[in-house]
Amino acid sequence: MPYQFVNDVNPKKIQKLANPVQADGVIEQISALAEETEPVNGDQVNQWLGLLAGDEILAQKVKGSVNTIEVYPGGKGSPDRIFITAGGGTVTVVAVGEASHK
Repeated sequence: MPYQFVNDVNPKKIQKLANPVQADGVIEQISALAEETEPVNGDQVNQWLGLLAGDEILAQKVKGSVNTIEVYPGGKGSPDRIFITAGGGTVTVVAVGEASHK
């Protein structure tokens, strides 16, 4: 059974990003990856880091977190960020925002 995809972010927050169209596109890519991917029994965060890299989406695990990944929809030069969690067979978009450092 593939991953369950959940988007907990209000669309209005996405529209406030520097490039909302690009962020929406990356969220759609994440949703599509979830639909076609079976969760591993082990480290699902590492599985997702690999999936994102394979789709040329820049991302890294958030330091000190158990299962949160920071996604850079426009690359590291863009201020936009998407935060997802991966675990228990579910991938969830939990927040979006702009980096405090530009």
